Amino acid sequence: MSTWVVQVVVVALFALSCGALAAAWTRGRLGVAAIALFVAALATWVAAFAAIATEFHGANNFATCETECSTVHYVSAVAFIVPPLLISLAAFAMLVIRGSRWRARRATARENHG
Repeated sequence: MSTWVVQVVVVALFALSCGALAAAWTRGRLGVAAIALFVAALATWVAAFAAIATEFHGANNFATCETECSTVHYVSAVAFIVPPLLISLAAFAMLVIRGSRWRARRATARENHG
């Protein structure tokens, strides 16, 4: 397997996801975008796991295909490796939105009591 292809796709998907979350943050929709990213990544990972577990077109051999790699091998590799990264990115975005809401509530409470 040519790992550089998988690495480029992983980095590209991560960068696109970061960009999408940054755009959602500027529009005040980071929470919705983080939940959507989480659900999409989880669904992708479950589908990849099912394809690997059922040996769909040899998807379970993505790590050992060497010179005989097909598109299914590359897709199953990316679909199995990327979602945990995107799930952690979505979790980080959820923490950011939670922290900003907490700071906003705290500032409002100080104004009302001060």
